[in-house]
Amino acid sequence: SGRSDVSVVIPYYNREKYVDEAVQSVLAQTLRPLEILIVNDCSSESSRAYLDRYQNCCKIIDLPVNVGLAGARNAGIDAARGEFIAFLDDDDVWLPRKLEVQREYMDDHPECAIVHSAAWLFFQDGRQEYFKQFPLGEMWLAQALMNGYWAIIPSVLARSEVIRAVGGFDVNFRECEDRDFIIRCCAQGYRVEGIEEPLIRVRRQDQEGLTKRPWRIYRADLRMCWKHRALYRNAYGMRGIVSFVIEKAQAPSRQIRYLNGIMLFLLRFVQYRQKARYRDPAIYGPGQMKPSWMVQRLSEKTS
Repeated sequence: SGRSDVSVVIPYYNREKYVDEAVQSVLAQTLRPLEILIVNDCSSESSRAYLDRYQNCCKIIDLPVNVGLAGARNAGIDAARGEFIAFLDDDDVWLPRKLEVQREYMDDHPECAIVHSAAWLFFQDGRQEYFKQFPLGEMWLAQALMNGYWAIIPSVLARSEVIRAVGGFDVNFRECEDRDFIIRCCAQGYRVEGIEEPLIRVRRQDQEGLTKRPWRIYRADLRMCWKHRALYRNAYGMRGIVSFVIEKAQAPSRQIRYLNGIMLFLLRFVQYRQKARYRDPAIYGPGQMKPSWMVQRLSEKTS
């Protein structure tokens, strides 16, 4: 297709060991991006110096203090010129047709605000695992609130207008900023859709699940759940909050004898049950005007 309108945002923090593979996977895209923004999140001097090799093909944004993944992505969002923004972490890898497939998807689905995809998890020992935790097509808010549904941010291509409308990523979260972001998008009635084809490779170093810090992540999950408690209550009542809290305790409780068994036992009694009169904003919309990109696309289709 013609001139690209996709900005790529790569937050970077002391990852010179992996960043080459990440950047090269963007440069190898069949749809070349408009720009690549590497946001240096106050790395060490030697790590920062390593980025100099990319000065000719990337814009490097240096942050004076370390702000974490959410803040670094926001700095990239602020600087991005593209109509679309794609995110990549500094240790993950895109497959060559990632941008092309998703950009075509956006053209074919003008009502879609964010498209994400399945992934290959790859491990140090050479193993690969297919990873997908989302429904085919649209994700509802009620699903985004549950632990079993998830959009991996490095697989996301989103309309810049939408990212800015929801306020980007919440810098209060050093973890779980990804789930929080998707919940806010769904809550505002934006369509988040998934593609089953794996378009990215997510690096899993020597860890079993998606994290090495289960209790720290769990605390962030509890804060995230509390922040969105009104959404949980609207969809599921108090049962929704209790279900999420117990469900999320599975990973950290595996390290403690008996605790995991207790959590699994409790989960049998409290499970998400949608309220009968619940109207999901991702389906019904929050009653706002159609965003300008959609009006434009729909008029193009009918003309």
